Amino acid sequence: MLLFLLAGLLACGGAPSPVDQLAASQAAVRAAEEAGGDKDPEALLYLKLARESLDKAKALMEAKDNEPAARLLKKAEADADLARGLARKLTAEAEAEEAKQVLAKIKPATN
Repeated sequence: MLLFLLAGLLACGGAPSPVDQLAASQAAVRAAEEAGGDKDPEALLYLKLARESLDKAKALMEAKDNEPAARLLKKAEADADLARGLARKLTAEAEAEEAKQVLAKIKPATN
């Protein structure tokens, strides 16, 4: 009888709440937003996916379903990191194009 009681308690306990992963995922989403993730269509897609995964994970955490929540939070963080990288790429490409234009203006003047 005691064995069944302990097994029941362990099954209900499940995985610990992934609050650290929640914080990391939220920070990654904020970083993607600050990097301009909403300005590039591809980055915006991944940012949207990250937000959706974050919302679903929060609901799972409230239901004490922590293992799937932790997986979704890791996915949210990865999607947000990808969105941030894509946004940075867009910014770098724009800066490179601007530098080319400046160089093209300067170069004829030096000949």
